[in-house]
Amino acid sequence: MAVIKKQSTLLLSYPETLEEITQQKHSNIFQQAEKWGIKTYPFDIESFIERCGIRIVREEMGYDLSGYIEKRHKNWFIGLNKYQSVRRQRFTLAHEFVHFLFDKNEIENRRHDDHILLRSEENNPREKRANEFAAELLMPKTIFKEQVDGGLRDISELAQKFDVSMAAVRYRAYKLGYIKNY
Repeated sequence: MAVIKKQSTLLLSYPETLEEITQQKHSNIFQQAEKWGIKTYPFDIESFIERCGIRIVREEMGYDLSGYIEKRHKNWFIGLNKYQSVRRQRFTLAHEFVHFLFDKNEIENRRHDDHILLRSEENNPREKRANEFAAELLMPKTIFKEQVDGGLRDISELAQKFDVSMAAVRYRAYKLGYIKNY
């Protein structure tokens, strides 16, 4: 005899805002990193991405291009501008990984000659999301605020602490309301 169980009345809590979705996704990423034994502060984004099966390539690019993500055959690649600083590359890695998380289907479904999602068009909402999510991955809001509110206000020291560029620290400080101009 087949029995249909009564559906549970327990309501699952789903995030409703982009900030809640972002916080949940960050939490999941950090939990997974800890399971894999990957350092989360400062976040070892390169090891995490490689562990996810994404290949990282450093190559020659124009000065105005930091990176890209693409799928070649069955493999995912993040390309980095090899002439940029390692700290700049870390932010680019995080930024491109966000495109993998949120834009993977769109990237996969592009025509062969239009399959690279370039990091450009900073006014594009997708690019803004990638920048903000990447900033949270590399400089989590709670830790960033602890550092600044605790007296660490020198941009170069914060950049060293989080292993990011000074431009990334300024961007984060601006977004969190610590400075008025970026």
